[in-house]
Amino acid sequence: MAELVHEMHLGLRCAQCPVRHHAVCSALDTPHIHELTDIMTHRHFSAGEEILHQDETSQLFAIIVKGIVKLTHMLPDGREQIVGLLSGSDILGDLESAVSHNSAECVTDVELCCFRRKQFEAVLDKHPELAHHLLKKASADLDEAHDWMTVLGRLGAAEKVARFILWLYREEHAGCVHRPPAQSRQIIHLQLKREEIAGFLGITIETVSRNLTRLKTDGIIEMVDTKSIRITDIDRLRDLAMTYDDSEPHPDFM
Repeated sequence: MAELVHEMHLGLRCAQCPVRHHAVCSALDTPHIHELTDIMTHRHFSAGEEILHQDETSQLFAIIVKGIVKLTHMLPDGREQIVGLLSGSDILGDLESAVSHNSAECVTDVELCCFRRKQFEAVLDKHPELAHHLLKKASADLDEAHDWMTVLGRLGAAEKVARFILWLYREEHAGCVHRPPAQSRQIIHLQLKREEIAGFLGITIETVSRNLTRLKTDGIIEMVDTKSIRITDIDRLRDLAMTYDDSEPHPDFM
């Protein structure tokens, strides 16, 4: 009886999962999703908590359900560099290697669907559609990493800050199954500290603050409070970031 209740609970959790329709598990239809829920452990981590430590051996393979995780790499001279940011539907861990090349720390409270690597690989062997979806996800992540390399290497400070705000907007709202009211879609939350944003973008804390003030003065954003931003002109923000993402309509910002 306890096992039946547990299975029903996991089924309901998957049905209500905010990333169910765009995470890798979406490759499995309802009759087969239990093959993942049977081997899945749902875990919660608090902001500031470390999930993985650089160079440690771990069997963890996980899908992020909620929250933001920063990947950091410790340089030989002791400096720490943020090398990536992960959010809902992103994958944490590596099926090819048991050694973590970076540390993974929670920027916000985080929820994970966790799997043992060998068990997940067994499901992949049975379902090539899941393996194909995982490969597409890896390819998309590689494209995004290349995109960020361009941002960090070639764009100016103002463009970097604008691009970062657009990334936050996309991560907070683009994947919503049930779209929130237009007013709330204008709001994004700065979950990272100013020094973390500066470290990720390769600029100083002062430069981050100065460019946020510039965007506010230009009427592109409004500072709701120290942790929240309202985007008031998405088109100008995209122009400044030298990008255009047509995956999300934006007449509500006009």
